[in-house]
Amino acid sequence: MTDVLVGADPGPWGPNVRGGRRWRLLRRLSTVLGVAVLVAGTGMGTTGVLLLRQAEASLTRVEVPQLTTAEEPSDARHFLLVGSDSRDGLSDEQRARLTLGQFDGQRSDTVIYVSISEDRSAVSLVSLPRDLLVNDGNQQRKLTETYAGGPDRLVSVLQDNFGLPVNHYAEVSLGGFLGVVDTLGSVELCLDEPLRDRKSGADFTAGCHDMEPEQALSYVRSRQGAFGDYERIARQQQFLKGMLRELTDAQVLTDVPRLFRLVDEVGRNVTTDDNLGLAEMRAVAQEMRQVVDAGVPMVTVPAFPRNIDGIEFMVAYRPGTEAMFDRLRQGVPLLDAGTRDQRVEVDVAVVSGGRMTGAGIVGSVLQFVGFPVVAAGNGGSQLDAGPTTTIYQLPGHEDQAEWVASFLGAPIRNLPPGVSAPVGAEVLVAVGDDAAA
Repeated sequence: MTDVLVGADPGPWGPNVRGGRRWRLLRRLSTVLGVAVLVAGTGMGTTGVLLLRQAEASLTRVEVPQLTTAEEPSDARHFLLVGSDSRDGLSDEQRARLTLGQFDGQRSDTVIYVSISEDRSAVSLVSLPRDLLVNDGNQQRKLTETYAGGPDRLVSVLQDNFGLPVNHYAEVSLGGFLGVVDTLGSVELCLDEPLRDRKSGADFTAGCHDMEPEQALSYVRSRQGAFGDYERIARQQQFLKGMLRELTDAQVLTDVPRLFRLVDEVGRNVTTDDNLGLAEMRAVAQEMRQVVDAGVPMVTVPAFPRNIDGIEFMVAYRPGTEAMFDRLRQGVPLLDAGTRDQRVEVDVAVVSGGRMTGAGIVGSVLQFVGFPVVAAGNGGSQLDAGPTTTIYQLPGHEDQAEWVASFLGAPIRNLPPGVSAPVGAEVLVAVGDDAAA
């Protein structure tokens, strides 16, 4: 894979930035989906209703005035799920054993935007990097830092920066993550190769492991691997899939006392907005069943790394992020992005058209979401994209072209007659003026 360093003005979605180093990503998973999945799995009989009532009684409620109210019952639904890195409730011994440090207060450690489409055919989960650059009033901040002002501030910043509607809010604590795994007993995860990470405490051989709470935490926090922090988000997604499998296992769903212990554990460690009531939870539970059936589709906001005054940020790639969020605002499913395992097998050739800054940005974005990138020179006049970055699909690789388009927000076309793609490339991207706009 070619290392791409860039420096550019990201345009109206962010301030001028410079330099370029590595990026940081999410640390852990949010387990707040657990209640909905459990209840959906039981069906909405007496047990399901009692579980919902127990969950509602256990939850902590907060006012979030900035939330958007859905006008019609049939409207798309948008939820913001936040994993807090607060160490409250953990002993010094637990902090030391889990290599969590002595940080006090709260930051948004994991931010996931969940959108249920208007036709209820799809549930989209979008991870927002904690280091995402945002304008918070008259200051440039990381997204995680805005959470110090509380959930209402975080919701307001997402609305102001990206125009994202948020109907409901929920957050889960670190204690909730550990508690759910503890009540489940373990979560089975299978590794293709050994994982050893002194910083996170992970130490696993290749093969399948029944991970207990502390092991699971060390796994999802690990940055180990060629892609650094991007490896961590892949592990988080793998863990979420494994946890949902455990939650919907027949032995769990038929063990009523265990179900109530699980719901109580999640409920005691989850905070929601004060309007997320029994009826809404029931509707969410039914929709979340699709998440399990579809294998938990999850994507990440397309972004590229930048260093601003010595601080590492992730800057949203405007064309791709705007296209992705526009689909969510319209209440329609996101384009198929493939899986990370699929994307790492797709070589993408990038032709600059003389736009070196834009080519660097596009290359960084593609690497960030997992595509191997090959620089393919200027491309010549036949591949000059002009104002709009263009994706050229090659015969037999139409699906792969759509995966690239899902992150770049660019149109897909057939390769012009007489033009050949670089040997080995499966998708070709011609960089336009918009890449650095």
